[in-house]
Amino acid sequence: MERLERTVRINAPIEKVFHFHDDTRNLLKITPPDIKVSIETMGSPGLGYEVTLKVRQFLLFVMRWHVKITVYEPPVLMVDEQVSGPFRRWKQTRRLRQVDGATELTDIVEYEAPFGPLGRIANALVIRRQIEKMFSYRQATTKKLLESA
Repeated sequence: MERLERTVRINAPIEKVFHFHDDTRNLLKITPPDIKVSIETMGSPGLGYEVTLKVRQFLLFVMRWHVKITVYEPPVLMVDEQVSGPFRRWKQTRRLRQVDGATELTDIVEYEAPFGPLGRIANALVIRRQIEKMFSYRQATTKKLLESA
C-alpha cells in the first residue's frame, strides 16, 4: 500500500478548518481545474456520512467514487475510506492541531492502485505524481480560501 503525507499551516481557527473539510461542497472549490468533480449524493457531515462523486480526469476517464467517513472527531480528526471507486483501496486521514493560533493540517493518503502489476506500473509512472500534485493544490487552495475569508 502506498502512503503520502503532506502538512500545511493555515492561519485560521481549527474548527473553521475542520468544518471546511466536512462540507463536501468545498471539495469543488479545492479540486485542481484539470479534474472535474460533481456531487451525485451526499448526506449530513458526521460519522458514517457517505458521498458519491462523479470524477472526470484527462477528458477521458469518468468514474464514480463512493466514500464514507469512518472516523469523525471534531475538530481534530476525520478519516474517509473508499466504499467503491477507482482504487483497490483508498483511505484519507486529516489530522488537525492548533499551533500558535493557527491550524496545522496533515493529510495522509493510503491507497492501492487497481489492476495488480499493471496498477503498480501506472502508479510509478503517473498515479502517485497525480495524487501528490492534487493534494499540493488542495492544501494551497484551502490555505488561500480560509486565510482570505
